[in-house]
Amino acid sequence: MKSNKFLKIILSVFVIYSLLGFFILPYFLKPKLVEIINQNITKQASLEKISFNPFSFEVTLKNFTLKDDKEDIISFDKLYVDFSLLKSIDKKHIRFSYIELENPVINIVEDENAQINLNSIVKSNTSSKTEVKKEEKTASSMIDFLISKTELENATINYKRVSKTEPFSIKLKNLNYIFYDLGSFKSMTASQNLHTIINKDTVLNMKGGFKLVPLEFYGNVSLKQLKPYEILPYKKSMLNFQINKDANINLDFGYQVSLDKQLDIKVNKLNLNVNNIDINQNKKSLVKLKDFNINNLTFLYPEQKISINSVNLDDFYTSIIFDKNKTLNLQTLINQPKEKQTKVKVEEKSSDSKPWNIDIKDINLNNTNVAYKDEVSTDNVSVKNLSIVTNNFKFKNNDIFLDSLEVNEPNVSYQNKKTSLDTKVTNLKISAKDISKQKEKIFVKQIHLNKELLALIDANKNHIKTKNLDITVTNLGFNNNKLSLEKTVVKNPYIGITLAKSSNKKQPKEENKPKTKKENKNSKPIVLDFGPMNISNASLYFEDKNLPIPFKTLVSKLSGQFSELNSSNLKPATFKVEGKVDKYGYTKITGFINEKNIKELTDINMIFKNIAIKNFTPYSGKFVGREIEKGKLNLDLKYNIKKSNLDAKNRIIISDIKLGKEIKSEDAASLPLELAIALLENQDGVIDLDIPITGNVDDPKFAIAPIVWQAFRNIIIKAVSAPFNLLASLLGIEAEKIQSIQFAFASSKLLPSELETLDNIVKIMQKRPNIAIKINSTISNQDIEKLKELKANDLINTTMEKIDEKEKYLLAIEKIYSTYKDAEKLDDIKEKFANDENNLEKSKYLQYLKGIISAKQEILPNQLQELKKQRNENIINYIVTTKEISKNRVIIINNETIEDTDKKYTDFKLEVGLPK
Repeated sequence: MKSNKFLKIILSVFVIYSLLGFFILPYFLKPKLVEIINQNITKQASLEKISFNPFSFEVTLKNFTLKDDKEDIISFDKLYVDFSLLKSIDKKHIRFSYIELENPVINIVEDENAQINLNSIVKSNTSSKTEVKKEEKTASSMIDFLISKTELENATINYKRVSKTEPFSIKLKNLNYIFYDLGSFKSMTASQNLHTIINKDTVLNMKGGFKLVPLEFYGNVSLKQLKPYEILPYKKSMLNFQINKDANINLDFGYQVSLDKQLDIKVNKLNLNVNNIDINQNKKSLVKLKDFNINNLTFLYPEQKISINSVNLDDFYTSIIFDKNKTLNLQTLINQPKEKQTKVKVEEKSSDSKPWNIDIKDINLNNTNVAYKDEVSTDNVSVKNLSIVTNNFKFKNNDIFLDSLEVNEPNVSYQNKKTSLDTKVTNLKISAKDISKQKEKIFVKQIHLNKELLALIDANKNHIKTKNLDITVTNLGFNNNKLSLEKTVVKNPYIGITLAKSSNKKQPKEENKPKTKKENKNSKPIVLDFGPMNISNASLYFEDKNLPIPFKTLVSKLSGQFSELNSSNLKPATFKVEGKVDKYGYTKITGFINEKNIKELTDINMIFKNIAIKNFTPYSGKFVGREIEKGKLNLDLKYNIKKSNLDAKNRIIISDIKLGKEIKSEDAASLPLELAIALLENQDGVIDLDIPITGNVDDPKFAIAPIVWQAFRNIIIKAVSAPFNLLASLLGIEAEKIQSIQFAFASSKLLPSELETLDNIVKIMQKRPNIAIKINSTISNQDIEKLKELKANDLINTTMEKIDEKEKYLLAIEKIYSTYKDAEKLDDIKEKFANDENNLEKSKYLQYLKGIISAKQEILPNQLQELKKQRNENIINYIVTTKEISKNRVIIINNETIEDTDKKYTDFKLEVGLPK
């Protein structure tokens, strides 16, 4: 009976306990719990149901809502708590086996005053300071606890900022979070797993664990499809740019953080991927990229080590503008606060600070494009299609090491509106191996430049182009202010120089030109130590469009060597280059030079052979107004400079030159080129000129090219203005001996002395086969007087034949004289020639009468022409028939003017001309 009674008691207690736990306690607890919550908050809370299991101590709350007048603030469908009472008592700590929260929703709202609705939920507590102190004391003695499993299932967190100028919203949905073994026990490790979707596409996953004592974290984080477009508006007022909607970021990494004795951080297998970024301002793109990747990054702290497997940047573009206010446009992307900036003292790093060590295995930049515009200096730089590949980049102890570097085929251009300079580089390919920078020492084992096309255009649109360049530099180094390289090899370079047509516009004068700063005398000059350079198969193209006809020439197959160059010793650098000019020409350039001071010691010898002069028609057209049909040019140019004094010897050999038609040119000098060529060209068709040049190169007005041209021009002018001086020098005689042919008055006979003159002229004509002798055929008054005298003699002789008396001569003269009308009486004339003794001076008397008779004689024009004709024929017969000179090379000029001469002979003056 007693046992039955005990059983009934036990059963009654069980039933009562069950009724209290399952029904009564939840019934009374629900309103009381809601009342307590509402008493302590400013919002309205509601709870649909509370369930309690008095045996397992499981509590379930369903459909809880906390809301204000407008919307729900916090709500959940279910909160389940499994409290392990027995284990808590046994282990002497608070223990929960399982806590679950289903479908929680949190709506966070930030108003115009930056107040968050969650901050105003709980009513303010005005507890006394003593209570606060008590709480602080009790908080110091925390009771140990353990939560075996906590699960947040399908949570939603909505954040919204209500603002007219800066609205923002973000949503975390499908948030599931599970962690195990969260507790206060030492060395206890909790594990966690989080998954959520941010807005529509962003997925966040976190797996890992942590310990509270000591505090440690570890795990893995994965962030996929993060949209910067959705996040950046949070601080819209700070941003002065827009970003495209399809930009996204992917990130995953493992981490381990410990705060046991010191901060210890380890990040491993970090992978970052940034895609489709387009940052624009005022509808203009400033920064764009298609893809940016960091693969397998490891970060160690406090070891201060970073290692990366690869860094890749694809299709990157940026536009940088330095405006007239000296501000970069990229600086304006973030709005700076208007507060007064205070100067911050930058503490110098301690020399004992541990340096970072960075190791990047591969860096790849593909199709990078950079545009830079400087509105102050008007510089414009553009880099397109830049690709850079590096291998094994190391930053260790503040030193840099790089196994290899490749720059592949970018297009680079530089322009300056003020100077009109335009430089372009295309298809550039540079590779370098074993690059290092250790303290002040820089070293590159090998640099190879290939497939370069460079274009440089100046203000006058003159430009220089290079292409097909293949340069290899070995062991390039810089240390202790010394730049050195072991060897340079240049293969197949092409250099093109084009001089554009001048616009003839006057250049503006420079005003207020700033004085150049004097070099610091204490600055140490850089020492150059260059090894030999070999050049093979080079080509040099030159074009001058600043001419009536564009000039073009090509020097090809140019090969040579340059010796070592060391600026620290006195040994001059030597060089030797030779190659082909146009189709059949040849050039060779040799010499040595003092690279420290070119004006101190320079010796250069340039040889050009078999150059087609026809190619120089553009220059002959510009400067002398004639084409060149054919001809060859050989040059032997020697330039020696010692202590700024130039001693140049220019030997110019021109063969078989022939001029063509005229060319109109404002710059053409009026020079009789054909005559000059005929005077200078020998019997072999060769013009051989020596043009020495001397001067001091320190003279600001000194310039070699104008001096050489002026000297060449002077030779031509001298040749055509005084041809007999040049021709006489061929025979070593005086010019006066070949400048005229003399005839006795009224005679056409060649005098023996004049035969010598003609012989010398013939010798000259043989040496100068392209000249002609012009003979100024003339009659002098003395010739006429002589002809009259001869005619008077004939008349006297004829008259004498008719007289039988003595003194026939006297009687004949008197008879002839008496026939002249109005003649003075003979007796009166005799009185004039009577002496003191009244005797007639017969000889004077006869001479007087004969003079009157001669004066009365008439010489007809045909008689004068016949005299000239006979003289001309005698000259021509001697030169052409006797000496076999072509008749077209003897030109008779009939001078109709009758001249007086103070000589005893009539002069036929000679000139030099061209054959008919």
